[in-house]
Amino acid sequence: MDLVSRLREIFESDINDLGYDLVDIEYKGRKNNKILTFYIYSDSGISIEDCEKVSQYLDPRLDELDIIKDSYYLEVSSQDLSRPLKTDKDILRNKDELLKVKMKDGEVFLGHIKEILDDKLIFSDQDGLEKEVEKEKIKQINIEIVF
Repeated sequence: MDLVSRLREIFESDINDLGYDLVDIEYKGRKNNKILTFYIYSDSGISIEDCEKVSQYLDPRLDELDIIKDSYYLEVSSQDLSRPLKTDKDILRNKDELLKVKMKDGEVFLGHIKEILDDKLIFSDQDGLEKEVEKEKIKQINIEIVF
């Protein structure tokens, strides 16, 4: 299991207990300049105080676990509209949004999520036609920002 998956497994329910959804975790950077970012969500929005609350919860527990050997900076942030949607819950949360779906084979299409199954997603395109795709064939899903 990779580091991000392990951290999600360890902390997701705790973050839920604090009143937030864990949307994503990123671990990026160079050897001595890594950043560990936890992205959280709440229906009522995310404030600086919310990020601080989760950070103060995570910081000592990450030190206790000591599973990250490199030095890193811990960040807790709200989600960005342009970021990829990665979980079923995150996709469902954005069911009213127009989504841009990039497939691993290079196909790109726009649609609204209609249904989420265990291994498939069903979209409805702008003409109301349904498109069923296997999750494993999806490269990325983003909210299509329309001006």
